[in-house]
Amino acid sequence: MKKKLKLLSASWLISVVVLAQGTTPLTIDEAIRIAIEKNFNVVIEKNARQVGVINNNWGTAGLFPVIGATGAASIASNNLTQKLVNGTVIERNGAILRNTNAGLAVSWRIFDGMRMFATKRRLEELEQVGELNFRRQINTTVFDVISSYFQIVQLKQQKNALLETILFFEERRKIAEDRFRIGTAPKTDLLQAQVDLNLQKANLMTIDNSIQIAKANFNNLLGRSPATEFEIRDQIEPDASLTFASIREKAETQNFDLLLAQSNLAVLLQTKREIISQRLPTVTMNGNLNFSQSRNDAGFNLFNRNIGPNGNIGIAIPLFNGGNIVRQQRVADIGIENQRITIEQIRNQVQTSLLNAYQNFLNALALVQLEKENLDLIRENNTIATERFKKLSITSLELRQVQLDYINSQTRYINALFLAKIAETEMKLLAGDLSKL
Repeated sequence: MKKKLKLLSASWLISVVVLAQGTTPLTIDEAIRIAIEKNFNVVIEKNARQVGVINNNWGTAGLFPVIGATGAASIASNNLTQKLVNGTVIERNGAILRNTNAGLAVSWRIFDGMRMFATKRRLEELEQVGELNFRRQINTTVFDVISSYFQIVQLKQQKNALLETILFFEERRKIAEDRFRIGTAPKTDLLQAQVDLNLQKANLMTIDNSIQIAKANFNNLLGRSPATEFEIRDQIEPDASLTFASIREKAETQNFDLLLAQSNLAVLLQTKREIISQRLPTVTMNGNLNFSQSRNDAGFNLFNRNIGPNGNIGIAIPLFNGGNIVRQQRVADIGIENQRITIEQIRNQVQTSLLNAYQNFLNALALVQLEKENLDLIRENNTIATERFKKLSITSLELRQVQLDYINSQTRYINALFLAKIAETEMKLLAGDLSKL
């Protein structure tokens, strides 16, 4: 028992030293906050969302009039020869002609078959699509952050477990060396013990490398330099209170793939309304305010000026356009039907994925409990076997098998915790619950 406490204390001290060398451990909530603020994909979707906001206005929909102003001024030099009916002859070289024109035009389509209202509604739906894409990206990014965070936790726990195991292997090698030195055991026991110890040290190097790679990838998710140093809290605690009924209910109303499919259906419906509006007459009101003036140094009219408003109302009635509207409407109907099928397909896929994730979650929780019990038993068995090996009650091969069982048990326990957390997070992803964190 004292030996066991000594080994556990050594493992704990190693973790404390590692944390002391770094900064304050980065919590999962803090990591999520950084990712939502700086993740590249989130920032891109945030900017893309603004396009829908900018376009969603009555001006884009065509409600407002179009107003334009024109103006022109010209000057010309002419050689003039005129013969009037009374016999007068006018000749003038280099006569200057000056013309000035200005105008203000207003065109306002006051009725377009209700198309502008359908367009405005479509723009509102497109803005909603942009919002949903943004929130879906946050949801996905949070899932990636949680998965990557706990992958690092998993690797660190495996490292700590391996450090503890290496102490057992080092003790076994020392015992084998002592027994070989006094002639109570063959050299093969010492060689095998050293080989097994070197193998565990090689595994430790592999885990350290995996941790560095995982940290670089994690930093990339957070939109910061991959070389940024940080430490994390090395605990995995699955939420065992999670129920399938609550997650399924949220998935029905909050799953972003489903919400996006429904918004895209709404866009198609408004597009169809825009097509149908082409069957109806359009009424356009036009108004103009014109100004024109000319000055001539010679000729019959030396000065002329016109100024005044004018206006008209035009009505256009579509009679025949080669059947294009009918074709467009039929194509729109097919698109709408396909989108409704897509919605049902997504709903069914979400339910399937949710059920699978929940089964994985339950299985992982059961494995966590089982492997925890096994780990406690194998840890005690490992301590007993080591003491028996010291007293020559078991062979080196028997102790080796016990130590390998201990390593495998630790790995299974840590993996079960990780799988339970990932399954839990996947269910929340499907329920659209992660974007609210």
